[in-house]
Amino acid sequence: MDRSGLINKVKIKLDEYTPEGVSLPFDEYIGPMLDESAREILEKGPMHLLTPALIPIVSGEVTTILYDTTNNKAYIPVPANWVRLHEVKFPLWERSVKKAISTDNPAYAIQELIPGGYGRPSVVIRSTSVNGGAVSKYLECSKVVASAVPSTASYIKTAKPEELSDLLAESLSWLCASKILLIGGQGDKAKMAYEQFANSLSQT
Repeated sequence: MDRSGLINKVKIKLDEYTPEGVSLPFDEYIGPMLDESAREILEKGPMHLLTPALIPIVSGEVTTILYDTTNNKAYIPVPANWVRLHEVKFPLWERSVKKAISTDNPAYAIQELIPGGYGRPSVVIRSTSVNGGAVSKYLECSKVVASAVPSTASYIKTAKPEELSDLLAESLSWLCASKILLIGGQGDKAKMAYEQFANSLSQT
């Protein structure tokens, strides 16, 4: 749906919570809150409604993956427009990984104690230096054979609200309305709008 259509959907939802004859100055908030809402949906929305992009792992003829052969790990540079992992699968892995955990996730501490193997591969998103290089953000993948290239490597990238699936328009407009009502100090109405968002998203 185009941006003007999304803005109109948000206005209709705001009207539902606005007393008749009362005009509230919400227009200036709709654009920024639509963008923020799109980001939140990209972070939490159902994967089957989001469009994945390939992680660029080759530059020219050379792979951009770095390898730690001592610890059997591979490091894939995280793209600048990264939102979340879609899927990664290296050779010998018995399954693909569809979620990258962060270093502050409790699961990471377990991962450090019991490193992933071919039957239980893992992907950690972290900022680190590999082989003495500069600190950068990587997907740390284990267990990986040296020089192996993933058969699948995709992610969800940033997108404008109007670039999302039309099936998400209803959820997006409810989430945006909720954020705007909260800005306007209408917490109870914001909560009701958020419940509408959650219900709509669960049905897509």
